[in-house]
This record gives sequence, C-alpha cells and structure tokens, in this order.
Amino acid sequence: MRYAGIKQFLNERLPLEALDTHLRKPLPKHINLLFSLGSLAMFLLLLQAATGAFLAFYYSPSPEHAHNAVTYISEEVPFGAFVRGLHHWGASAMVIIVVLHLLRVVLYSSYKAPRELTWIFGVLLLLIVLGFGFTGYLLPWDEKAYWATVVGVEIASTAPGLGDFVAKVMRGGSEIGAVTLSRFYALHTIWLPWLAFGLVGVHLFFVRYYGSSGTPKNTPEEMKTGKPFYPHQVFEDVVGMLILFVILAAVALFVPVPLEDVADPTNADYDPRPEWYFLFLFQLLKYFQGPFEIIGTFVIPTVGMLLLLFLPFIDRSERAVLWKRPIALTVTSLCVVGIVVLTILGGTSKKLETADAALQETSQPTEQTQETAETEEIEEGEAVFDFQLTEEEIEGAKAVEE
Repeated sequence: MRYAGIKQFLNERLPLEALDTHLRKPLPKHINLLFSLGSLAMFLLLLQAATGAFLAFYYSPSPEHAHNAVTYISEEVPFGAFVRGLHHWGASAMVIIVVLHLLRVVLYSSYKAPRELTWIFGVLLLLIVLGFGFTGYLLPWDEKAYWATVVGVEIASTAPGLGDFVAKVMRGGSEIGAVTLSRFYALHTIWLPWLAFGLVGVHLFFVRYYGSSGTPKNTPEEMKTGKPFYPHQVFEDVVGMLILFVILAAVALFVPVPLEDVADPTNADYDPRPEWYFLFLFQLLKYFQGPFEIIGTFVIPTVGMLLLLFLPFIDRSERAVLWKRPIALTVTSLCVVGIVVLTILGGTSKKLETADAALQETSQPTEQTQETAETEEIEEGEAVFDFQLTEEEIEGAKAVEE
C-alpha cells in the first residue's frame, strides 16, 4: 500500500510511464554481445570518475608533493593501492573498449546515414579518452611521467604555425614544471570530465533518437521486433559490467601499478616511453627525422583522425558487413595491423633521440655559459695573481741588491 502511494506520488510529478515505455522499446533482432561495448565504455567512464575522486582526496598537484602523495596512496591509505590500480588499469581498458566499439560500428557500417552525427561524437569521445591518458600519466611525477610528457610536448611543438604556442601553453612556460603539473591536473580532473560527460549525453541522445543500428542483415521488419531494451538488454549490459569489474579488480589486486623514482629533469640518460596506446606515434618518430619529422608528428596523425572523423561522408557505399566492402576492409585491416605493429615496435625499440636532442639543445647554452664564466674567471685570476717577472724587473731587482 505504501509502495503504491509512493508510485502514484512520483507518477503525478515525473514522466515515469513515458520513460518506462521508452525503455521497453524493442531493439532490432540479431543483437549480439558487441552491442554492449558502448555500455561498457560508459561504465568505465563512471568508474574512472569515482576512483579519480577518491585519489583526489590525497593528491597534491605540485612537484614537491605529487610523488610523495602517490606513494602515500599506494602504501599507507587503506585500499589506496587497489583504487589506484582500478584507475590505472581502467584507463587502459577504456581505450581498448572504445576502440573496439568504433571497430564494431565500422564492421556493421553503423556510421552511415542517418547516424553520421552519432559517429562524429563517438570519435570526439575517443579523442577525449586519449586526452585523459595524456594528462593523467604526468600526475605521479616520476621519471616515466616527466620524460614521456617531454616527448609529448615536443611532438606538439612540431605542428606548423601554432606548434610553439600550443607547447608553451601546455608547459605554462619554457620548461615543464609546477605550472605544467597544475595545468595537466586541471585538465584531467575538471575540463576533460565536463567535456566527456557532455559529449556522452549528446552521443546517447542520438543513439536513442535514431535507435540501434542493428546488423546489416536486419530487414525493416526485424529492426522493430527484437527484444526490448529493458529489462533484457539492460540485464546483459549489467552482467558485462560485473564481469569487466571483476577482471579489473583482479588485475588491480595482483598487478601493482608501477611507480618509478621521482622525476629528475637533469637525467638525460632516461629512456622515455609513453603509455602503450601512444607507442605507435612514438615509433613513427623513428622513421621521420630532420625536415621530415613533421610528417610523423603532425601530418599522419592529423590526416588519419580527419579521415576517421568524416568517414560517413567519405564511404557512401551501400550498407553491408565489412567483408562485403573490399575497399573498407583493406583500409581498416591495414590501419589496425599498422597500429598494432608500430605499438609492438615502439615498446621494444631502442631509445628515441628526440628528447635527448631537446635536452641537449636546452643544456648547451648553460654549459657554454658555464665554460665562458670559468674562462673569464681564469683570465681574471691570471691578471690578478700573475707573479711572473719580466727581464727588466729581474735586472732592476739585481741592481737594487748590489
């Protein structure tokens, strides 16, 4: 009786019946587990937000305290290492799930009309996810965090026109330091989350407005005669989330998150390595040196992202599964294989000279200044403490003695 009263109270004030009807709207037939990838990505975003909020309680975004704060979280805070593990490995899982979700859309050509905007906002969300990764791995302020960021900022500085300006804005000055860490922390915890949840809201609106794309073999009748989203699909999504959480929890418990020594800006011998999802870009730098460096750092990544973003307007063929579209199959396969191979090579290749060169260029003026100062000191010392006598002075001294 009390439950019926509460239900009536809410129904009079909220559109619960309309919401229930919308949630029970039938999905297309032939929906499989691949269609749960979007829900898993949303779950990981919420998990990252929750674990990140916990870590923010103990973190201090300053070079003097950041490393100690992360050490304290990992060693002293109850369940701190576990939560940090969930956050760290959850970031990698999120990149994997989002990429797989995009590949599923490409596989079933679900980006075609009328779902072009759904695809565009999905690609923008991929960029936001990568932005989370780039701004996040500086926060521990260890050797890997510092030098990987040095390489990343150097790559950004090669962009034509605004490259130097963008790099200066990222650093907050001429070098990576306290202002850089503060800006990355603000981006990671304030700006990017707002953008992410805003884009997710718009993306979900288009998904619900246009409905699920289904598979290419769905007939017009089958698009509206599948199982309802609630409770069937919701149940499958929740089961997938629980399985994913158990896997992440096991990894967080048994695979400690690495934390190297505190960042040392003078350690030019350190071998910088970005996170695994940036290794393919890292490897590209080895194939384009000197005046061709901009091809690997700017041209290829920018062209690739633009092609991905405007894919619905480039591929206007009839909707079909990927293996029935030979051109799309070839391009997609080459891109996936290329990224995987570059990632493996980037993780096993030798030290990249870009960071060393930048450091040497920065340190050379200082070394030259020190050498000049030492030379001047020596010359001044010789001028002040020159006890050598000339022949005339020696003869004059002998005459005085006689």
